[in-house]
Amino acid sequence: MTWFRRLLVLVVALVGGSCTNVGIIAAGAGGPAGPDRAEFKGTACVPLAAGESFPVKVVFAIEGGAGVDPALKGGIVTAINNVTSQFSTPYISFAIVGYHTIATGFQGSFTRDANAIATALTQYTSNQEGGPVSHRAPLKLAHSIISGDMQTGCKGIVARTRYYVVQVMMSPDTSCNNRAFNPGIEPRCNAFLPRDFECSGCELGRVTEELKDLAKRYNAGEVTVQPVIINQTPMGDPNTIFEGAAIARAGGTELIQTGLPTPTPMGDSLTRVLASLNYASLQRDLILKRLVAMNRNTLSRNGEVLIDSDGDGISDDDEEVLGLDPTLVDSDGDRLGDGVEQRMGLPNVATADGSNRNTISGCNVEQDTDGDRLNDCEERVLGSDGCIADTDGDGLGDLVEFLTGTNPLIAEDLDDDDRDGLTNISEVQAHTDPISADIEFQKERGYGYSIVRVEDTPDGRACYDMNLYNITVVGTRSRPSPDGSGLTIPKGTNEIYVYMQVGRDNDPRGTGIGRLFVPIVTFTPPATRRPRGVLQFTDDDFVNGY
Repeated sequence: MTWFRRLLVLVVALVGGSCTNVGIIAAGAGGPAGPDRAEFKGTACVPLAAGESFPVKVVFAIEGGAGVDPALKGGIVTAINNVTSQFSTPYISFAIVGYHTIATGFQGSFTRDANAIATALTQYTSNQEGGPVSHRAPLKLAHSIISGDMQTGCKGIVARTRYYVVQVMMSPDTSCNNRAFNPGIEPRCNAFLPRDFECSGCELGRVTEELKDLAKRYNAGEVTVQPVIINQTPMGDPNTIFEGAAIARAGGTELIQTGLPTPTPMGDSLTRVLASLNYASLQRDLILKRLVAMNRNTLSRNGEVLIDSDGDGISDDDEEVLGLDPTLVDSDGDRLGDGVEQRMGLPNVATADGSNRNTISGCNVEQDTDGDRLNDCEERVLGSDGCIADTDGDGLGDLVEFLTGTNPLIAEDLDDDDRDGLTNISEVQAHTDPISADIEFQKERGYGYSIVRVEDTPDGRACYDMNLYNITVVGTRSRPSPDGSGLTIPKGTNEIYVYMQVGRDNDPRGTGIGRLFVPIVTFTPPATRRPRGVLQFTDDDFVNGY
């Protein structure tokens, strides 16, 4: 795949910003001020909060053991197999927990692998554990599974993940009367004894609330718990119904009851019930939080435009002074960019035998987990989070902050380090220097934005007419394509990154998702720019990030 094709399909991880978008007015508003400026117009919409960027992770917690009829177990397995095969999509995965007195994670982590799920269900049907029933045990195990996933998962993805616990129940809970298997019963729930079902309802509600509160603790998208009771008599067991209702109230759902599964799947009420549950992605209305354009090949420093042909954060002139190659992002070949090494005080010129190359342990230079075009080792050197593209949550991606000179570790919504009247974030949007009082430069060279909300799409996505103007382009050097293809990027090539920062309204630090459009503009001084005129774009030109 060529460098240009890679640019067009690039997916960059970005997260929701911390304020609504604000247009920055520049000289010549509405169009380029000269031949070395570019202008873009078009309409783009926020993405739908669904699909691979918004995962769903389901825990099936199923009552089983020696007291459950084998035919009933078979009906349950059929119902769950129907769900897992129906939703065999990349964004939904499953864990399987079986329980009686204790809970066992037959598939204790989330997977989409059909063989792993089948093996777990086979273990469920063969489990012959006896003893008193505890609906508390699977909720506690689900807490461990989900909290572990939240802690080890990438923060940006966890923030958009919906965790859904489906608990299939048949018998009344006996947790309060069997403390040996259920230590730590809430003291206030003991007040309901000897009415053990009320004690159990109190405790099951409390444990469910703890499970649901994981979303706040780890900034996850959502946790919901859906109890489903299989009634083995026409009226059902009142204690089990009471306990299931307590779980539903605490879990943010409503109790569902169904009859015994029948041998014929088409007439199986449990199959219909499980298939009809809401396995949709996290449903949140998204809006545009910030619009940012960045010419990867220019730097604004102390009131001057500097050419950065390789886009590594060091100007061409400075690279020559430092003995670096201005056409290579990584002059010494250690897969850490020159700008990263220079900023963090690492050596960035290799000796003849390569011994001066930097090696960072515990990371992979081949991997860019959050897709922000800083590899995992570069993020480790910078101190940013390799699992989230906007470490500080201020609506500017880590790469953007690194190249423009702001701090990717500290939100700078209100900071104005150079005291020139524009906040640091506004300077990044204008592509001016946040650490020098460059007021005249801002008037002449500041990027401008016009953003107007227009009619939503039929599926409810917010759309905007956008005009980005006064985008400086420069005469870059020709350079090797960094993708290893052996191709040469022609001189004058400017890579313009246009970022849409998308997130939830009234959620200034929430992690959302970004969209990216990378048009290519070539410029040969003093006055030749291709394409000419205003460049038009459509919603289809943007790709979703993580």
